[in-house]
Amino acid sequence: MTHKIRTTMRPDQVIEVGEAEYLDLQRDGLLVEDNEPAAPAPAPKKSATPAATTKES
Repeated sequence: MTHKIRTTMRPDQVIEVGEAEYLDLQRDGLLVEDNEPAAPAPAPKKSATPAATTKES
């Protein structure tokens, strides 16, 4: 028997595991419950741009 699961390590991916692996992940608390929403994708990193400096005389 296989289970389609999401893990806390990769909640955005559904994977298939066997019965023994499913029980191990469940025992270790690494399964995402069906009623929990998937984690949102991380926002893209903004590039660092130097701030414009003005010199007043």
